Amino acid sequence: MLVVLEVARRLARRFAPWIMIAMIGLVILVIAPAACRKMSNEAARARLGEASAKAASRNGEDAVATVGAAARREQQSDALSRTNEKEIRNAQGADSAVDPAVRDAGLAGLCRRPAYRDDERCRLRRAATR
Repeated sequence: MLVVLEVARRLARRFAPWIMIAMIGLVILVIAPAACRKMSNEAARARLGEASAKAASRNGEDAVATVGAAARREQQSDALSRTNEKEIRNAQGADSAVDPAVRDAGLAGLCRRPAYRDDERCRLRRAATR
């Protein structure tokens, strides 16, 4: 029995480094794929976060541009209304009385347009004709 133990000790001393290397290799083979998947998932999350941030930035830029364009259109519309009002008030005969039938026809025409349909004068005209 001593011979068997001695042979086992010699074999253990001789192959211990190789056994350790094999065990370390086995641990690496088990852990490495999981670590690679984890790093791959983290990289994908980082790319997704970056893409989301860029999309949010573009959406914000689009919203600012849309609001700015709407404000410019509103400003242009207001300027056109002021110009039209000045030209009408300064036109020759602007101080003359307008025939009521002409006034009513003009208002009726405006009230048929969607932009003026909810104007108070148009609602009053509809109520009066019912």
